[in-house]
Amino acid sequence: MREVFIVNTIEEDVVKLISTRSSSCESCSISGACNLTGSNSERVMSVEKKQFNKMPNVGDYVVVEIPDFSISKISFIIYGFPLISFILLLLISYYITKNDMQSFLFGLLGLGGAYGVIAYLDRTVFKKKYRPSVVEVLPKRNNLNLKLGIQN
Repeated sequence: MREVFIVNTIEEDVVKLISTRSSSCESCSISGACNLTGSNSERVMSVEKKQFNKMPNVGDYVVVEIPDFSISKISFIIYGFPLISFILLLLISYYITKNDMQSFLFGLLGLGGAYGVIAYLDRTVFKKKYRPSVVEVLPKRNNLNLKLGIQN
């Protein structure tokens, strides 16, 4: 999905973008779960400066490609995988040791290991796969006023 954002601030290594909530947000699978601030439903996004071919100025419009993903797939990774690893290690260790306390501790060890794997995957694979990418910086003459829908 492509969105148009306005450059709000430019900091040392990131560019902060802001956008009003678009009509495509209503049909999105994560509707309402993104970064909305204030009563006017503005979305805030930080983008690394190295993603820009040409550095924008404050007030410029930027087209950003936001990757589509399955919310149920992400939910399973975050909640289901740790739960399954907890129960699996709990049952295996109980079958081997017949000790409730040791089984519970092994289950917690599996839970911690699962979250460790998720944290590693988040830093490496997911960060690259689900990162929004800058498509283009719109020249000033083609900028559209998002709130009014008129050209400057």
